[in-house]
Amino acid sequence: MNIVLVGAGRMGGEIAIRLADEGHDITVVDSDAERLEQIANTVDAMTLLGNGADYSVLSEAGVADADLLIAVTNEDAVNMLCCLSGKKLGVKNTVARVRTMEYFQQMVFLKDELGLSLVLNPEQAAAAEISRILRFPSAAKVDSFAKGRAEMVEHTVEAGSPLCSLRLDRLRSKHGGILIAVVERGEDVFIPRGDFVLQEGDAIHVVGSPNAISGFFKGIGCYKRSVRDVMLLGGGRISLYLGAYLMGAGIRVKIMERDEQHCETIKEILPKAEVLLGDGTDPKVLVEEGIRSADAFVALTGSDQNNIITSMFAQREGVGKVIVKVNEDAFRIMAGSQKLDSFVLPKNAAAEIVVSYVRAMQHSINTVGIESLHDIAYGKAEVLEFSINGDAPNLGVPIKELDIRRDTLIAAIIRNNQCIIPGGSDTMEKNDTVIAVTTKFGMKGFADIFED
Repeated sequence: MNIVLVGAGRMGGEIAIRLADEGHDITVVDSDAERLEQIANTVDAMTLLGNGADYSVLSEAGVADADLLIAVTNEDAVNMLCCLSGKKLGVKNTVARVRTMEYFQQMVFLKDELGLSLVLNPEQAAAAEISRILRFPSAAKVDSFAKGRAEMVEHTVEAGSPLCSLRLDRLRSKHGGILIAVVERGEDVFIPRGDFVLQEGDAIHVVGSPNAISGFFKGIGCYKRSVRDVMLLGGGRISLYLGAYLMGAGIRVKIMERDEQHCETIKEILPKAEVLLGDGTDPKVLVEEGIRSADAFVALTGSDQNNIITSMFAQREGVGKVIVKVNEDAFRIMAGSQKLDSFVLPKNAAAEIVVSYVRAMQHSINTVGIESLHDIAYGKAEVLEFSINGDAPNLGVPIKELDIRRDTLIAAIIRNNQCIIPGGSDTMEKNDTVIAVTTKFGMKGFADIFED
């Protein structure tokens, strides 16, 4: 596909890398020459220096002949203007990054008026991801499928766990209703078969219904009680979205913010939250404000370093669940040795949404395309959700008789609102939702899970 991407910042760079890796022709537009040079040095893409909201710049970028225009600058108004201009020039599909809460809440109206195909809100996506993790505090990462009827959670096998030395073909008798779909061991990633034996230190990715996963954690002695009190460090957009999610679920929320004027703004937006004025990087302040009694601590400042350091302190003080927001993968990798297991990167969450949308665009309405896509295992595997609403290959055939790719696994089938962990005799049928896990990147439709 021919794609024009306006905005070469952190998020634009990540999206450009993902789309270029999938073989698309990318033109990146930005008014910052240094950013464009970084893109040119790391991504197979054309670059154009200029204001992406300028009609003539968009024309020069070839928007009229593009399949898709994506605007992800730091300014919502610029992104919406880019998409509006792109529509006038003739591009059929547009994606705009919209971060401001007031704009985002009006998107039902603005989306139609501006002709937007997709509205991208990385802060809202990150907040949703964090709220899912807090529902399963025993997990390092949680991805949701089929409107929450199936979940995939990440968990590290610790010393003394009943999972140590367990063959996976014995798992079902011990822990029914779940499936270990992916195992990370050091730098290696496996889609395991029945004879695979788990070891201490393995990061496992478990699929099942929410109730089955809770039962699994209880069964292996790793269940953590539900979160009731959460402390959020930093009062930015992610905190505002997350605070609303958590309080809607009946969870008490403290938000610590060092800017007095912004504290007043938070109180207006989230009147039921406890807003604390103070420097959350000061350990004395954190202790005085009750970090030791919090069930969870979420570091959401604009500094990756501050988020990591305060999270290490929260973990040392006995907080049951600690989540760290970082903007750069390098910091997540460097902090990995500190046993900070839950990291959230807003740019990655947004890039997954864009890649999923682009793949869906490549399919006609008569094929079974991708409903959602999630990266796992540090980007070494993908989880794909397919909704079988029409004709599709190999329906009604027992899975054991299908020629499914060796690098792919059918992890779950959702049928009549029930999550099924499939065995060899199970079949996939029309109106099912199918969750597949693969180390084969670039799948664009349901038929790709089978051997040619």
